[in-house]
Amino acid sequence: MRQPRAPCNSNLRLLVLVFFRHCYNQGCMTEIRSSATAPRWGEHLRALIRIAAPLSFSQLSEMAMNVTDTVLLGGLGATALAVGGMTTNLFFCTFITFQAALGGASILIARARGRAFASQERLEDLSGIVTSGVLLALLLCLPVLAILLPAGSLLGFFNEPALIVSQGSRFMHLLLWALLPNLVIIGLLRIILPAFGSERLLLWTMPGMAVMNGVLNAGLIHARFGLPRMGLWGSACATIVTGWSVAILLVILARRQSLLRPHLRLTRPDPRAMMEMLRLGLPMMGATGAELLAFQMTGLHAGALGAVSSAAHQIALSVTSTAFMISLALSQAVNIRVAYWLGAGAPAAALRATLGAVMLVVLWTCFTATILLVFPEYIAGFYVDPHGQDAAQVIPLAVTLLKIAGIFQILDGVQCVCSGALRGCHDTFMPMVLMVVTYIPVSILGGDWLAFKAGYGASGLWIGLATGLGILSVLLSIRLVVTLRRKLREGQGTLPPACAEPA
Repeated sequence: MRQPRAPCNSNLRLLVLVFFRHCYNQGCMTEIRSSATAPRWGEHLRALIRIAAPLSFSQLSEMAMNVTDTVLLGGLGATALAVGGMTTNLFFCTFITFQAALGGASILIARARGRAFASQERLEDLSGIVTSGVLLALLLCLPVLAILLPAGSLLGFFNEPALIVSQGSRFMHLLLWALLPNLVIIGLLRIILPAFGSERLLLWTMPGMAVMNGVLNAGLIHARFGLPRMGLWGSACATIVTGWSVAILLVILARRQSLLRPHLRLTRPDPRAMMEMLRLGLPMMGATGAELLAFQMTGLHAGALGAVSSAAHQIALSVTSTAFMISLALSQAVNIRVAYWLGAGAPAAALRATLGAVMLVVLWTCFTATILLVFPEYIAGFYVDPHGQDAAQVIPLAVTLLKIAGIFQILDGVQCVCSGALRGCHDTFMPMVLMVVTYIPVSILGGDWLAFKAGYGASGLWIGLATGLGILSVLLSIRLVVTLRRKLREGQGTLPPACAEPA
């Protein structure tokens, strides 16, 4: 009678297990890539959504602040609306461009957390990176001040009336008191908190910031809630008070987190971290500046075509910018996840995180594209009174622009996520080059030619934008595929054979 083989098989499995565990402990195992070491698809998607949701709420809250300011200033007349709108837009565009240079801090922090996970050791002290980020943010305030202090000269360059130039200069000088909390404190914390896995602190803080800003604007502009009437200048004061209040609140809440407290202290800056942040962050700033320039120039060209074109452009831009906030949040989330898994030495997991982000952004942009293509008349009617002046001209043009925007929604989302994933791979210079050589000749110059030379008007401007975004999405996708293939071939490091990622 044949004897059972189970005990032999059990002993053999035990020997194999002991052997491989010994090899791992001695550092001899150079590759462990079983499915047990990396998260499954559902875990990747949940992690991306967990990071992206607070970031999207944060960015939508910031947009809500600008809308609130515009609506409340509108009650003071056209001059106040023009001064507040143009000056606030110039302030935030400049500050957002330079804030992008701080993005390298999140990549370094996420990589350090990935290394700690892979080695199953305690996370190293990252206060040197955080201090370097604070120092860099303070240094970035200098060029921002150099650009915005002579705001009157900038407005005069665009041939604005003398009253708008003088009041705009004063309004900007008030707004600059909000630069330090917005750039150095809120701006840096919005970047590094998700990298530490503490993005939930932003989930209600930033919407609360939008509510506080709205209440203070209503009170200080129109003398509500017992506050003094300050008119136009009340809007700037509301921005200052809101910025400092939320900055202090965020610091207090972050310092109360036991896992964050050791890292959120000021110490000696890390010179190597500072150099790496500059190497990563300056191209990110250049890329952000190129993108903002493309849309700002499109707005200026639309204004040159007349009030109808400008109004239709603002409608399309408002809708697409709101929808884009979700894509931007997913880009920031995949940036952190790719950096984390490459730090952990798991390029296959970084690839899965990238594919998950692409899948989520395609689903979202397909939804928004469908809305824009199917219901453009309803959307335009929400912004313009159908019985109002110029409505018969504005609504049809806005419908056309919304349909063009619907077509490029998916391409815009894909290029945004690919850019974020490339940043997580420490690849920031070439994406910046691709953006500059795409936005300037195609989106700006090409759109200008279509609008003024070919006679397509505002539609030509948006066709130029769509074409530039389409070309950019293809180029960045190719760059990302090549980069991730190289990371997979390199096979950076190892992961412990079966361990769960910390929440």
